[in-house]
Amino acid sequence: MAQVKQMPRTSILEGCCPGLAGKVPYAAEREAKRWAAIFKALSDPTRLQILSLVARNPGGVCECNIVDCTPLSQPTISYHIKMLTEAGLLDVEKHGLWCFYRLRKDVLAQMGAALSGLGR
Repeated sequence: MAQVKQMPRTSILEGCCPGLAGKVPYAAEREAKRWAAIFKALSDPTRLQILSLVARNPGGVCECNIVDCTPLSQPTISYHIKMLTEAGLLDVEKHGLWCFYRLRKDVLAQMGAALSGLGR
């Protein structure tokens, strides 16, 4: 079993981790909530499949085509699309009764930049 090295403290007010600055700024907290919503939307295999289908069709994909490409019902697909749209991963454009969806590549690029910046 590994030995835990005790760090000397000069007073109880010093705390356990000297050098850390107070609370997380509000902007950083808000940004963390935004990314959590996006990653939650990405955590479902069906939603990842929908994103993949939309990404392969840059001109947009009608919801009826998404339903045709999956074994799931239209209401289930609508729910998953709603989750992706609310997370900001899809743009929607209405044409009469039909909705066409496009991938938000800018959000994916921002995700990559945010993830690569975590270790800095």
